[in-house]
Amino acid sequence: MKKENKNANTNTWKTVLTDYRLYLALNVVLLIIIVVLLRGGSDPAKEKEKPQDPAPQETSEEEVQQEEEPEAEPEPENKLEENSHASIDRLIEKYCGYIASGDVDGLEEIVDVLTDGEKESIKNRASFIESFDNIVCYTKKGPVEDSYIVFVCYDMKLINIETSAPDIICLYVGPREDDVRRIHYGSIDESMQAYVAELEQDPEVQALYDDVRARYQAAQESDVTLAEFIQKISGQVAEEEEEPETEEPQENEEESETPEEETSTGEATTQNRETRVKDTVNVRSETSTESERVALAYQGDAITQIESYENGWSKVEYKGLSGYVMTEYLE
Repeated sequence: MKKENKNANTNTWKTVLTDYRLYLALNVVLLIIIVVLLRGGSDPAKEKEKPQDPAPQETSEEEVQQEEEPEAEPEPENKLEENSHASIDRLIEKYCGYIASGDVDGLEEIVDVLTDGEKESIKNRASFIESFDNIVCYTKKGPVEDSYIVFVCYDMKLINIETSAPDIICLYVGPREDDVRRIHYGSIDESMQAYVAELEQDPEVQALYDDVRARYQAAQESDVTLAEFIQKISGQVAEEEEEPETEEPQENEEESETPEEETSTGEATTQNRETRVKDTVNVRSETSTESERVALAYQGDAITQIESYENGWSKVEYKGLSGYVMTEYLE
């Protein structure tokens, strides 16, 4: 009986131990699962809560081009600068000095081309010019890299005349070649004319021309000797005495008040050509010697003849200004 009980107890402990081992094994498996989930697993509930990636949107062709092509940078503003380039300032001072003294040999070293006719014109002009004073250079960038358009303002001192005559000229300074800059002195092509004309639309440039024109007029009003001299060298007397027939009769004076009305009496011929003035002459606001003087063109100066009229006048452009001169003074 005791033996049977002993066997029964033994079987009971074996059963308990077996159950315990099975329970322990299940716990170990469960622990491993928990560890795996904590380290890299994902919670199904959280997966459901995870926001879905939005569906890809179609990209328009314009948006694709904007992404592929970077936005172009705005072009730098071509500002008008005053005496901001020392080398150009020195070059212009040399130029004015050579013109005033009639030194064509020195001028040849700083300009790109100089004809025999231009040399003679410069020497003739120097006979009544004493000096160029108060030179100020206003620059804008030129049409090619390292080139400049220079608006030169100065006071022209004439021989034996106390009051100076304010003036302005426009020069093209080319880029350096062999470390040397030269001033373009020959005729300019249409593209260059268009480029300069666009620059001259700048309000600051227009203000320069207006200021010089006003001071030029004031100088003549303040000094009769200066006004008479300018009138003399401009060919005013020759225009009035030698060609009286080019002016309208007194009874038609009202009709000649504007260039449009004046030229309507004669046929206009389109010219659009670069030429030079044969003698120093006034550029007038109208086709009349009684009209306001816009500028003074010196012998040999480059000038653009736009149209010619049957009444003996031509519409011209000179230093960015439009006006009229008698056709006989053009080459």
